[in-house]
Amino acid sequence: MISESLSVLLQSLRRRLTLLSPASFVLFGFSALILIGTVLLLFPFSVASGNAIRFIDALFTATSAVCVTGLIVVDTGTFFSLWGQIVILVLIQFGGLGYMTVATLLALALRRRIEYRDRLAIRDSFSLDVPGGAVRFVLDVLRYVLWVEGVGFFLLSVAFLRHLPPTKALFSALFHSVSAFCNAGFSVFSDSLEGFALDPLVNLTVIGLIVVGGIGFVVIREFLEHRRLNSLHAKTVVTTTVALIALGTFFLLITESSNPTTLGAFPFWGKFMAALFQAVTPRTAGFSTVPIARLRPVSALLLMFLMFVGASPGGTGGGVKTTTLALLLALVRSTLRGQEGVALFHRRVARNAVRRALAAFCFGLGLVFCSTMLLFATEKGDPLDLAFEAVSAFGTVGLSRGVTPNLSDLGKLGIIVTMFLGRVGIFTALVAMGVARERKELLVYPEERVLI
Repeated sequence: MISESLSVLLQSLRRRLTLLSPASFVLFGFSALILIGTVLLLFPFSVASGNAIRFIDALFTATSAVCVTGLIVVDTGTFFSLWGQIVILVLIQFGGLGYMTVATLLALALRRRIEYRDRLAIRDSFSLDVPGGAVRFVLDVLRYVLWVEGVGFFLLSVAFLRHLPPTKALFSALFHSVSAFCNAGFSVFSDSLEGFALDPLVNLTVIGLIVVGGIGFVVIREFLEHRRLNSLHAKTVVTTTVALIALGTFFLLITESSNPTTLGAFPFWGKFMAALFQAVTPRTAGFSTVPIARLRPVSALLLMFLMFVGASPGGTGGGVKTTTLALLLALVRSTLRGQEGVALFHRRVARNAVRRALAAFCFGLGLVFCSTMLLFATEKGDPLDLAFEAVSAFGTVGLSRGVTPNLSDLGKLGIIVTMFLGRVGIFTALVAMGVARERKELLVYPEERVLI
């Protein structure tokens, strides 16, 4: 009787899911992963002996893991048991791959047919042009992830074995390899990676994982298949990424080299490596090798800008994306020159892409503003630290200036929503809610000028 009822319930749920739009399906999938993670973290085996976790804290941790953010209200390395850390690791991996990747791989394992709606959802998840070849793309993604994370695991194992017992070193290497590639920022060390600030192997390995994970699977596949960057998208992503990292490193060297609590205590090569690491990690990764709370206000503002931009489309990070920044700068340039169209690398960019970039920037700015206002209303603390927290949540970064553990329940809920929308994408959420949709323009109004 129970099995029959369960079968009927599952069939009813499946019929309802088939009626969802691709955007709604993605939204439902991420929500389901977060709910499952929350329930698992509430079990006693997930926390260390003597600890108990509240529902809001379990929900916050699961959301942060699935949305590959890294903001934590309890210390991952000491509060959770080994099983709890494994649950968080699995949530990070699923969140980094994306719900549609996990669902597609599961369907293939069960030898189920991939519906056209699922292919559309994969296209939207990875910002592909067309749904054709979506399944092969997912399989390629899995191979890339396993290969890159495997290399990261090996290199970090070599580094950690010099300082930790073998079992802890190997698990820490696996955890940080997955967390870095997925741009999550979760760490089993209470001080993140501050204890390895002058270790070149740890720094360079984590930097490489962050960049490769955030640059986008579309760019990775193009480079591996053609050994060069042919498309305008790939050239824009790589150029913008390199420029942001270089500018971030340069400005952090200027602003923090004399700060004795951050870069000032390091030799020159250590200052450069720490500045490079701190310029890379706001690209939605969330690790740190210096105390973020000790950064000067000007450096914190720089990191907020880098966090707001975030990673690239089709990658494992959040933010408004590097391509959005590139298109907006190209739009400003063309406006100043009095040009009608927008061009990059001697190629004209579609007007729809420019409009979407402008809309994504405005929506992102609006979400950060609302999240910051909520924190101002509910929390006590330095306004800069609260604004930093909101931007970090939107960019799914995970860097904090000490605000996260002291958040009120209402503040935690606000950050949870911000992390969720930052990961699934504002456009996806708006389409799922029916706010945004493609409509044919049936009526054209007369044109009139507005003074600017």
